[in-house]
Parts: sequence; structure tokens; C-alpha cells
Amino acid sequence: MPNNDSQSQTSLLKNVLLITPLSLIGRVGTFLIFVALANWFGDTAEMDFIYYYLGIATFLIELLSSASAYSVLVPLLAEARAKGETEAQRCVQSVLSYYIRLMPWFCCLLVAISWGISQLFFPSAGLTNSAAIRIVCGFLIFAVISSFRWMLKAILDTYQAFHLPVILQSLRAVLVIGTIFLCKPYISWFSIPLALIIGELFQTIILFQRCSVVLKLPLCDFFIVTQIHSDTAGFPYGKQFLRQCFLMMGAATSDGLNPVVDRGMGSSLGTSSVSKLDYALRLCAIPETLTSVALPVLLSHWAKISSSDNREQLQQSVWKGVIVVIVLMVPFLIGFYIFRTDIVALLYGHGRLSVEAQSHIASLLGVYLIGMLPRLISRLLIRAHLARQTHLTVVTATLIRLVLNPFLNWIFMQYWGLEGIAWSTALLSYPILAYIAIEFWRKN
Repeated sequence: MPNNDSQSQTSLLKNVLLITPLSLIGRVGTFLIFVALANWFGDTAEMDFIYYYLGIATFLIELLSSASAYSVLVPLLAEARAKGETEAQRCVQSVLSYYIRLMPWFCCLLVAISWGISQLFFPSAGLTNSAAIRIVCGFLIFAVISSFRWMLKAILDTYQAFHLPVILQSLRAVLVIGTIFLCKPYISWFSIPLALIIGELFQTIILFQRCSVVLKLPLCDFFIVTQIHSDTAGFPYGKQFLRQCFLMMGAATSDGLNPVVDRGMGSSLGTSSVSKLDYALRLCAIPETLTSVALPVLLSHWAKISSSDNREQLQQSVWKGVIVVIVLMVPFLIGFYIFRTDIVALLYGHGRLSVEAQSHIASLLGVYLIGMLPRLISRLLIRAHLARQTHLTVVTATLIRLVLNPFLNWIFMQYWGLEGIAWSTALLSYPILAYIAIEFWRKN
């Protein structure tokens, strides 16, 4: 057993060291997309509209895949794979048979509801009706393709084939930025959703082919199974996936609604408020990226440990992860906070953003950073809960935030305006971390 534990830790360290720099390049590329948007388009009313519906699309992707189906499929497939490769194939076929049929309809329904609600308080910012509808439909297509891409990534991550997804993420940034640059003189705002669609298609096509090779499953079989979804051999996996996925969708709804609520409440403070919040949050993604690049590796590793029912090894591995996050990120966050004004000027100060707007973004960033460390540790512990398939704890934590966030937003906005929204997010990170940590070590 000690030998196996040592090999497992060595494999984990090797994957983290290989994938982290590759993932960082991909995340930097994604961040550069928003730097380009800030410098090319600024913080106009039209960009408020773009960012609002990009937030809706991001919410849909998290709801239907990255924060739900992905997190359910990795431990479920790891459990099936432990029984043999044939069982793993049945698991994937059963899950995809449900996912492919249901996910696009959910996307369409939720976008239609979001559009109807948003018209009550968020106008189309001077865009024509046809232009606004094209942009919203573009983000809908982007959400559908990206959701399916996350399922393919879940399959590859379970098999610890991490390299291709992160390499494609890096190339995708170049493709998106280039498409926006070439198309914006001709189709203006629509160049943004169009570029995102092209970037997702590029990744999805290649990942789909790779999944077929890894699973030793012909490409056509991924779709044939949708016609035989009642097959008794695969049916239990589909049922289990749906049950757990609906739980995680509840968590994703709660968590994903928070930035949507923040943007909606921020829009009441006038033009450019939504854009400033978004630009500040993009900068907050920098410290999150430094830790989140290792999260897929950790989830795959912890899911494998959990499937062998070795709780002591899992607890030790998670504790080491928390210590590493604290040691590495505390100095970084302190430096980031001190130099936040210079960072904003460096990244956003070469285009249409005014000095006053940059100063406001730096102020928002400073508040967000106060709650960043507990947020980073919470994200790590959530993966440990997902590996153990204790999804109810994750759902409860996100529901707590969903209930308290709008209430605190409203109170703090009375005193600090737009910064009040950032204060609500930052302060809530501490009780959420306490709850998640207590639940993990109590159940161990």
C-alpha cells in the first residue's frame, strides 16, 4: 500500500508540474481576449450589453457542464473505469445519450427566460432589435458548443490525458483575438460572439476525435447510443448521472446567479457599471487561475483515491493541497493588492478607458482581493467533496451565498455604491470556507 501511495503522489506531482504551465498559457490567452476587448471597445453602453449576455452564456456553461456535468462525470467514469474499459464505454454512452438530447433545450429555454426578464431592467443599449437578437443568439450557440466541449474534457481528464485540452485552450485565444480583429470593422459588436463560437468549435472537433481514440470507441457510436438510451446495461449510469447532475445544477445555479445578480444590480448605478465590474473580475481571475489550473488534475487524482475508499490518503492529500495554496498565494495576493493600480493601468490603460475608469476598476479589484484567499481554498475543498460525491454540501454552500449575496449587495450599495457589490462577494467568502472545511473534515 505505501508503494502505491508513493506512486500515486509521484503521478500527481508529475501531472501538476506538466499541466500547470500549459494551463497558465491558456488562461493568459483567455485573459488577453478581455484585455483586447477593453482596449478596442472600452466601457460603452453596448459593451455593458455584451458583457451582460456573455455573463448569461457563462452561467449556462457552468450550469450545464463545467460546474455540474463535468464534476459528476469525472468521479462516475473513474468508478466505472475501475471495473473495466467496457464498463467505461457504457458509462460514457449512457451519459452522453441523456446529455446530447437534453442540454440544447435547456440552453434555449434559459436564454429565452433571461431575455424576457432582462428587457424589464436592461435595455439593448441603443442596438437595433436585429443586432441585439443576433448577439444573444450568438452567445446561445457559444454556450451549447462549450457545454459539450466540457463533457469531452471530462472524459480526457478522467483518463488523465490532460495535455490536449490545455494546448487547444492556448491556441483558441489566438484564434478568437484574430477573428475579432479581422471582423470588427465589418460586423462590429457581433464579432465578439462569432469569434467565441469559432474558438469553441475548433476545440470541440479535435477533442471529440481524441475521446474516440482514448475510449477505443468509434465516432459513430457516440451518436448511435442516443437511439438506444434505454439499454439496460448502460441505463444505471445515465440515471445516476442525471440524479447527481441535477444536484450540481442546483449548486451551479446558485453560484452562477451571483455574478448575474451583481451585474443586474450594478446596472442600476448607471452606464459603465457592469463593464467595470467585469473588468475587475477578469483581473481577479489571475490569482484564481494560478490555482485552478491544477484543479482538474486534483479532481481526477482524488476521484481515483475515493473510488478505492482510502479516506486517510484522501484527507492527507487534500490537506497538503490547502497548505500549498496558502504558502504560494499569500505573498502573491499581497503583492497584487499593493500594485493593483499599476496593473490596471498596464493592462487597461492603452485604449478607450479613462483614468477615472481605471481608478474605479482598481478600487473594485482591491475589495475583491480581500476575499480571494478563502475563495481559493474553498474551490480546492469543493473538488475534494466532488471526488467523494458529497454533492449536497456543495449545493448547500452555494445556496447560502445565493440567499445572502443580494441582501448584502443592497445594504452595502447604500454606503459604497458599486464597491458595495464587491464587498458583499469578498466578505461572504469567509463563512462559506468555514462551512465547506468543517463538512469535509467532519465526514472524514
